Amino acid sequence: MAITPGKCPQVAGVPNCPPFTEKDCIEVFKVYDQCATEELLGSCVRAADHCTAPIPPGATVTCNVVPNTARCFFVGFGPFNPPFFRPVLVHNEVQVSVTVTSDGTVICPTFTILLQGITQAQMWAPDGTFVQCQILAVGPCTCDVTTDPVTGDQLICCRVKVCKEIQIKALVKLLVPSYGFCELNPCVAVPQPEFPCPPTQPLFPPQRCQDPPVVTVQTAVGVGLGGITVSLIRAGTTITAVTDVTGNATFPTVGGFAGGIDTIKFTDTVTGKTVSFALPVEFTDLTGTVHDSSTACTILFVRAGVGLATFNVFIDGVQNGTVDP
Repeated sequence: MAITPGKCPQVAGVPNCPPFTEKDCIEVFKVYDQCATEELLGSCVRAADHCTAPIPPGATVTCNVVPNTARCFFVGFGPFNPPFFRPVLVHNEVQVSVTVTSDGTVICPTFTILLQGITQAQMWAPDGTFVQCQILAVGPCTCDVTTDPVTGDQLICCRVKVCKEIQIKALVKLLVPSYGFCELNPCVAVPQPEFPCPPTQPLFPPQRCQDPPVVTVQTAVGVGLGGITVSLIRAGTTITAVTDVTGNATFPTVGGFAGGIDTIKFTDTVTGKTVSFALPVEFTDLTGTVHDSSTACTILFVRAGVGLATFNVFIDGVQNGTVDP
């Protein structure tokens, strides 16, 4: 069987990938260093440049971030200190639209202010690397009216927080273990329902399981419970599968269970209660070890005891906790 990309099967909670078949030299962008930080951007403008009258006390200042204007870009490096570490300077900016009203009267028609600032981060950036910056999130806009203590001018001062990611990269050739070239599979047509944008799922896309993902329901002594309808709820869409005699409900069309997105539900045939489990992006097991569950391939429900309504839940062979319907 061809080896397909995705998360490796788990054996006793440990990834069990097939042995690689060759060593390949690939050309990729290697990330040498990366960090995320927030920055408070701000600017003040003279009210007289935008308003038809002085701003009275109690006036309402409305401020909104202009969509698609937040950006950051590399400005320059500082000196190396110590070798290969050096300051990385990044410029950040965003535009906001401002309107000032008082008692229903527009004093300052809508105008735009450019808020900006420069971030400096100490990063591993040897010669031959380049800097890439990306805005990840933009906070709400806030404005205040104040007075310049020197000139006496009324000022409108606005501020916004931005969260950004800075990466140090270089195009390199890496020798990596591999399974050879990827093989093409026939495309499967899928319906195109409405979807939320921007998406609400985790930052990075989920992986695909090597085998179709499975939900298993068992008794307290490990015997499979057949004939149970298991529902997978994802982004408002429900997919169902029925457990077989071994207690396995297979979902061949979903690729993998997505943490932070998917919810598993079924009705307990003993108590008649609905068991519901929202798959987390990550979880801490009973020993305190943190596990990534952004993609899960097996979810096992084992009744906690004979006649009990609670189930112990195992994600890819590792116990997550207990579900009490």
